[in-house]
Amino acid sequence: MQIVGYLIVFAIVVDFMISGCHKEIFTEDPGKILRIEDDTLSFDTVFTTVGSATRYLKIYNDHDQSIEIKKVYVASGNQSDFKINVDGLHGNLVEHIEIGAHDSIYLFCEVTVNPDDPVAISPFVKSDSIILEYNGVKQQIVLLAFGQNANYFPSKLNKGQVTTVDLQGSTLIWNDPKPYIIYGIVYFENGTLIIPEASKIYVWGGLTKARDNDGNTFFYNDGRIIIGSNATLKVTGTLNNPVVFQGVRLESQFQNTPGQWSGIYFDKMSQGNEINYAVIKNNLIGIIADSMSVCKISETKIYNNTLYGIYASTATLELDNCLLFNQGSSGLVVSTGGNYEFNYCTIVNSGNTDPAVSLSNSRCIDFPFCEVIYESPLKALIRNCIITGTDEDELSMFAKPSSAFEPYFQNCLLHIKELYKDFPDFKTKYTMDCIYHSGVFDLFEDINNDNYHPDTLSVLEAKAIPVAKIPLDLDGTLRDMVNPDIGCYEYK
Repeated sequence: MQIVGYLIVFAIVVDFMISGCHKEIFTEDPGKILRIEDDTLSFDTVFTTVGSATRYLKIYNDHDQSIEIKKVYVASGNQSDFKINVDGLHGNLVEHIEIGAHDSIYLFCEVTVNPDDPVAISPFVKSDSIILEYNGVKQQIVLLAFGQNANYFPSKLNKGQVTTVDLQGSTLIWNDPKPYIIYGIVYFENGTLIIPEASKIYVWGGLTKARDNDGNTFFYNDGRIIIGSNATLKVTGTLNNPVVFQGVRLESQFQNTPGQWSGIYFDKMSQGNEINYAVIKNNLIGIIADSMSVCKISETKIYNNTLYGIYASTATLELDNCLLFNQGSSGLVVSTGGNYEFNYCTIVNSGNTDPAVSLSNSRCIDFPFCEVIYESPLKALIRNCIITGTDEDELSMFAKPSSAFEPYFQNCLLHIKELYKDFPDFKTKYTMDCIYHSGVFDLFEDINNDNYHPDTLSVLEAKAIPVAKIPLDLDGTLRDMVNPDIGCYEYK
């Protein structure tokens, strides 16, 4: 019996030695992808003092062979505010991490935030990424943290969501000195939203993935402010303290990046809207004015948008002293008619073949078949405006004879060429005392740096007519009372 016992012990030891010498097999197949618990680590703590927060996730190897991660690192390196720990190894670059078959590891990440640092150091949203490299594959984990103190509206959890805000017949004033960060699509109804001078409105948006009721994936642009049919927006900026609407990314490389949010949308029948001294930039469409909505926009700059500066459909819209430039498509699109008055506006289109301004009294619903067309009369008075750009025709007009089409240009500078083929009577029927000019660089001080003040000896000077209700230009400069200049700026 004693010999049998020794044999059993010997067998166990031998088996252990054999198993201990077994070489672990690693796959190098790029098709064997690690499963990461989440594609984003979001630090949603609102920091009110200097502090840090830690989040973690698990990385799974669901395959029958081990995987060696060659490198795990933070994209911005040691300069990042994010620090990682991978499977117990600390540092923003960790190498040779092994995950056994059907096993997992933990990845921890910490961020340190000082919410009172300048925005250049601590933006509203800090972002970075963690990169995993293995078997010729790169996987990314997005890192997001909230830096500056701000009013997060309606909440940080609203990203990718639609929220209706019922103002209950009252007025909501965004007068907190801290900026407002808007998440998701926010629909205001039954009341008035007032945004006073010097307010900063930052909208978290961009392309967002969602699923419909049938489980099908679709994409849409998040980050939109909608003023409902029974709601009103009052933006009361001033010359020295305009209201700014833009995306949340304030780093220098994002200052002129379009498409960061969707835009401001006036729903049908929304009345009494006013936007005074505002900057609206870096979105998909600056302003959308739907059917029967009414808005007056003055002393406002709208630029760096993916598609249009303003899109209006059967709306009532007045623009005074406005500057629209650097759009991906057109500066101003008027579709399906409406009533419009534009005074002293500068609309410049460059870098694409779309017109700076497009006017139509109809809209095709089922393009390209156009079996369904909506029509509505169009009436527009356009005075002292610049409509120009780098293409041959910066004004486009389309008129269905079955509806009224009555645009009228007075003392404007127009850049057109092919338009005469469709409207041979354009000058005599639609204009008075306009200038037809094909150049753009000789009009302004420095178009390459977005300086649209009239250049010395520009043909814009002293060619406008006085409009009593608009004595000042966009800079607050008093206009000549007899022979003012065309456009939003008076020559100094």
